[in-house]
Amino acid sequence: MDENFGLAKRDNNPLRDYLIINKLQSKHYPSDPRDTAGICAEMGEEMRRIYPKGECLAIVFAETAVGIGALAASALGKRCFLISTTREELPSHREFVSFEEAHSHAPLHRLCKRGDIDAKRFGHVFIIDDELTTGNTVKTLVNGICGELSCPITVHAFAATRESVSTLSNFGIDVYAKYTYDMITDAEFPDKFSEDEPELFRAPDKLICLNSLYDIREGAYCAMLFEECKRLCGAVSDNLGELLADVKTVELIGTEEFCLPPIVLGNMLAERGFEVRVHGVTRSPVLPSNAADYPIKTRSVLRSMYNSGRTVYLYNKVKCDLSIVITDAEKIDNTALEALCGACGGKRTALVIWREQHMRTSLKESDCKLLLKDITGKISPMNAEERAKQLRSGVHYSELLPEEYEPSAEYIKLYKTGLAAWRCQTALAVRSVSEQILRSKGRDVVIVSLARAGTPIGVLIKRYLERVYGISAAHYSISIIRGRGIDKAALEYILARHSARSIQFVDGWTGKGAITRQLAEALMDYPEIDFRPAVLADPASVCEIYGTREDVFIPCSCLNGVVSGLFSRTILRDDLVSGGDFHGAVYFGELAHCDRTYEFIDAIESELEKLPPYFPEECSAPTESGLKETRRIADEFGVDDINLVKPSIGEATRVLLRRTPEVILLRDINDPLTLHLAELAGEKNVPVREYPLTCYQAAGIIRN
Repeated sequence: MDENFGLAKRDNNPLRDYLIINKLQSKHYPSDPRDTAGICAEMGEEMRRIYPKGECLAIVFAETAVGIGALAASALGKRCFLISTTREELPSHREFVSFEEAHSHAPLHRLCKRGDIDAKRFGHVFIIDDELTTGNTVKTLVNGICGELSCPITVHAFAATRESVSTLSNFGIDVYAKYTYDMITDAEFPDKFSEDEPELFRAPDKLICLNSLYDIREGAYCAMLFEECKRLCGAVSDNLGELLADVKTVELIGTEEFCLPPIVLGNMLAERGFEVRVHGVTRSPVLPSNAADYPIKTRSVLRSMYNSGRTVYLYNKVKCDLSIVITDAEKIDNTALEALCGACGGKRTALVIWREQHMRTSLKESDCKLLLKDITGKISPMNAEERAKQLRSGVHYSELLPEEYEPSAEYIKLYKTGLAAWRCQTALAVRSVSEQILRSKGRDVVIVSLARAGTPIGVLIKRYLERVYGISAAHYSISIIRGRGIDKAALEYILARHSARSIQFVDGWTGKGAITRQLAEALMDYPEIDFRPAVLADPASVCEIYGTREDVFIPCSCLNGVVSGLFSRTILRDDLVSGGDFHGAVYFGELAHCDRTYEFIDAIESELEKLPPYFPEECSAPTESGLKETRRIADEFGVDDINLVKPSIGEATRVLLRRTPEVILLRDINDPLTLHLAELAGEKNVPVREYPLTCYQAAGIIRN
């Protein structure tokens, strides 16, 4: 080895007392990103020489090899599926291989298993690490995945001991390393080590929030990952704007396993003439010293931004004009953030949050992942009258936020009466639709509920599949807007992680079937996705997968956000949602005192446990009878646009909560099923009429 490497003393590790510090790696040691990219390109060319054509798999080791491994694998382009091991928790729906790196401070690794990716089509596997000492970790990994793969495997590393090369060769695996060396048994270290840097706290001078769709921990095709990475790094460079005006020197810092974007951005800034150094926060504990040839001069002890109970380190801070921290941590501890900014060497700091879209909700993340952008405080709610004026002037409904109704004591009483009366029928519908989904999609089903009416229904379906069949299904909730289409960024996020054939859309109920038709239109560009939604109640008779065709009382229709995770209907407005963002929503924290989301979910789930054994039932074909009835109502009441007729209990309830309709029609004015509608109409002075509805129990009519 040469001057590009050094040895640092591990802190309290009895298994191996040294860590090889690679000065070209942009990890423990601040590196010129052009040098890092150059040596990775050499590794990539070697991989292309070994396997010039055909699909391949590249596995990189966390945390130190993630950046260099991804850069090397990028030479293989769109034919290479790239995935990293991780020490972080993977989503509960993911299966993974776990194995240990014996001499590490954090030995446990996980490798995500992608059931939607056919491993048998890979003609070669590349395993990439920064350095190999014994080769045993690679052997453990290969043993864990060998049942899934039957193709040649080669290992690539910056540096490897001759012992590891021999061990893996005897195991039938070739090793390609730029540097080889004998096992180090007598490393020498300074007699005295330095004190840690004092703990300082400061907020970043600039915050840049992005919405990355790909995650190397769950895998992605190289070409798509790098296309996004370059696009987002370009956006960061543009957004830094005036902050770069007087800057000559830049420090870029990635957090733990998040190593690739800092190197890519570093190269972009270097091309613009900035002097750039890249390194990262790491879990690896080594001691600092001012000794002349010792590679680690300073150490800051920090709290992880991914797990506040974990200690991490930043070495050799760079005195510079600007420090840029880039992280993909989703829920950032502010103290950990300000401590990291305080440990940076820059006169000013910028924070880039790579995956910022985290929607606040009272729903548990184990029940649902909301793919929505939190725009709380950025849009003002409108009362029904104001909103009606805006809509009449031509503003699209998705650009306006209706006031969220706080239910009165009398209305809550009616809700509870309705829940008690209809919980069994609701549970039967949940079971029926869940069983149909399982028959249609199988055990790999991915539930994609339409926010927000479908969201609590998706939770119930997920819980049913887990309780009855032991299936831990992924559940995402995304936005679809009549006249504007589906949230394509959210859909691409899901497609980056799951097979298109596994996706099952879920909604709460049908009114006229407008969203069902909108979904079919929106998915014309995605022919592999089944556009047919599954709904709990289908009084419109437009769905093939449904729980019931009766117009039943569903609590999440009559309480809106208060029973649907405390978030708003979705918003799509140019000044709030830009390219690459998910559609927006608002969190109603002020209504937390009356949140009944889990009261509803738990009530229906407890009812599911009491149901008699399930026997499959045949579903009738859709007749679209609801749309015919809606047109008849429109004609009779002189309504030019059938979108102004809101049939079904759910739609009539929503129109009363959001607007002031002209009249509410009820099949039976004394039916306990629709007493809450009479109560709401009374509060708003809206007339109620009995009307001979056939498909529906209720309908609302908005003024022309």
